[in-house]
Amino acid sequence: MNFEALALSIAAAWLVMQFVEEIIKPFWDKFELDSFYLKYVAMAVGAVVGWFTGLNAFPVFATAPVVGQVLTSLAIGLGPSFIYNLVDKQPSLP
Repeated sequence: MNFEALALSIAAAWLVMQFVEEIIKPFWDKFELDSFYLKYVAMAVGAVVGWFTGLNAFPVFATAPVVGQVLTSLAIGLGPSFIYNLVDKQPSLP
């Protein structure tokens, strides 16, 4: 796992989260849309931002780096807490 790209992914995810909370959510509330779908909007915005940054936190997919870039983009879309939980787990023996 590329920890430099992962740190940049956390920063990008945090920026996307703040953007959605401060810019998109007020319009969402004004038009009285169901807030259930707001997380999918945030995921889509984050995935687009992640794709255009070109980050790849998963270099294990060396033969197909696009797979790592897609996974990183989805992780950015899911937010910083998802990325933190991804890294926070300590491996244990079965």
